[in-house]
Amino acid sequence: MIPEWYNKYKALIDNSISNYLDNYFMDENNIWLDEFKEAVIYSCKWWKRIRSILALEFYLIFSWKNIDDLDLNSNIIKYCIALELLHSYSLVHDDLPCMDNDTFRRWELTTWKKYSDTTATLVWDMLNSIAYEIVWTINNKKLTQYFSNSTGFKWMLWGQVLDIYYEKNPWKLTFEYLNLIHNKKTWALIDSSIVGWIYLAEEIFDNREDTLKTKLDNFLNDYDNFWYELWLAFQIKDDLLDVEWSFIETWKSVWWDEKKWYVYFLWLEKAKSELNKIIDSLFKKSELLNSEKIDFIIKYIATRKK
Repeated sequence: MIPEWYNKYKALIDNSISNYLDNYFMDENNIWLDEFKEAVIYSCKWWKRIRSILALEFYLIFSWKNIDDLDLNSNIIKYCIALELLHSYSLVHDDLPCMDNDTFRRWELTTWKKYSDTTATLVWDMLNSIAYEIVWTINNKKLTQYFSNSTGFKWMLWGQVLDIYYEKNPWKLTFEYLNLIHNKKTWALIDSSIVGWIYLAEEIFDNREDTLKTKLDNFLNDYDNFWYELWLAFQIKDDLLDVEWSFIETWKSVWWDEKKWYVYFLWLEKAKSELNKIIDSLFKKSELLNSEKIDFIIKYIATRKK
């Protein structure tokens, strides 16, 4: 059962996205834009908001704030919107016929299938650009650079290039490169979710001689591979769902002949065992956070059915 706090966080992010897009299109009343507006909004709904909820909870933990204390125009809310728009952009992009050619997500047609591949291409163009517009308005150079690096060619885009290459050359794919593909494509946004809040909460660091970079490095060391393990658990669980569950249960297209699975290399039982080990490690590290919300997200990643 989804706890009340999660629904509260999700509702805040959902409403913030809706309000932002409504205001963004407010001055554009041309009839010929109506379908495009609808397609943009359609592409941003349904998602679980795990990435932005992670960013929000880490921010609240380390800034000693409560969700009710947040101004809806605060930088952390803006950042959550940017993360979700970029996540939606990546899904619209991946679903295109020239990419993964997926027809369904969350029991609904994918954007290109509902509207057209042309409209979907324009939608992901727009979502990408809006995400960066929002981050730019936060006026934090460190955050903007980090966000750009983690989602640009060196990360998400590189992962997609690798993905396409191994689609054409599946016999060349190794377990090492499978990790690299998913690392670049999936981990980047999770990493941005958890690290990005640090640049938005500089007030939690005192004015000693240590620089923010040093404190950031110390934090990363204290939570050795926390978000890497979180991403890996998420990806392995995704692969297990593709193998063990149907479309009705997962709400997305399932391709039984997919070779880019952890299950394909590890086999089913070993993949399950690896997932359990990672989840145990995450719980041990999360003890330092003392956050039932982070613990719930870890458990949810391990037990979700969609």
